[in-house]
Amino acid sequence: MATASLLFTSEMPSAMLPTTVPIASPFLLREDDLEVLSQSDGFTILRAHLAAYYSYEACDSHSSACPEDVQHWTIVRDILHALLVPVVELFDKACGVAAAATNATKLEDLEYAFTGSSRGAFVWLQCFLSSEKERDWCFTRGCPACVVEHTLSSEFSIRLIYAACLLSDVHYPFTMEGPTLPSFTFFLDSLARAISEDEVFGEDFFDRMQPKAWATRDGVDELIQQCLDLDIALSQPTTPDGSAPTSPASVSPALGPCGGTPGMKIKRSKMARRQMKLQREEEAWMEEMLRNSSERLRTEAYETARPASADSLLVALKDEAAVLITEIDPE
Repeated sequence: MATASLLFTSEMPSAMLPTTVPIASPFLLREDDLEVLSQSDGFTILRAHLAAYYSYEACDSHSSACPEDVQHWTIVRDILHALLVPVVELFDKACGVAAAATNATKLEDLEYAFTGSSRGAFVWLQCFLSSEKERDWCFTRGCPACVVEHTLSSEFSIRLIYAACLLSDVHYPFTMEGPTLPSFTFFLDSLARAISEDEVFGEDFFDRMQPKAWATRDGVDELIQQCLDLDIALSQPTTPDGSAPTSPASVSPALGPCGGTPGMKIKRSKMARRQMKLQREEEAWMEEMLRNSSERLRTEAYETARPASADSLLVALKDEAAVLITEIDPE
């Protein structure tokens, strides 16, 4: 087996890709997969960052593992990090855009900024990431072995990682420019193998889960597009509205984990004022339409109920006479 060369510095041996595939982790990686990862500049930079800022210490349950197992857990943990963090960042971005677009004061109202499959994906991610434990898993915090094993803890985590693998070919427009990560679709085979060998899941679990994961993938892809559309609307200048509040819209609590500069000006209050103005215009239009319809119905009812006037009878007689004049008597 060829050795994969991904060593950042001599002081970080744990950042090297494993040259063997131990059986401690439920996810097995092929030599070809390791070679692809070793040649990716983006993944190399990511692993260097995780090696520098993430603890590699194992918990008590995994502290006695051999170095090869720890090394393999680490590489799989880094793959999970590369897959899941962009999805969480997209969701947090969607929360910010939705808060600006709807001027919502409740988290459960943010979904109304989106339509169709993107709303379904947003709500699903909102429910999943509302758990602090699941959010920590998405950011791969803690013992690498525990992070890896948590992937198979529920259908929802499996569904998310499967959808994230499918989305690894999609460009996230809200991420910083720079070296890109490779496609992680190869990890789908490792996931399928791990599920088939897990006693908790039945033989048909993978087949039942796949359509849901694909639906999540399509919904997230549509969510990206709708976020871009709303972002464009946010940046467009609007007519000043003196009756609208001038203070910036409040930031959604879901944006907290994203970080950001305190007091940073963001283009949200414009969109909030625009939405309020459009809402008022829509309400005024609806009131006018209902008023016109009501007046028309009253007029028609009055015309039907009132007795026929002399003029109307004369018109009716004239019409009838005109018809008789046009008749030709038979010979």
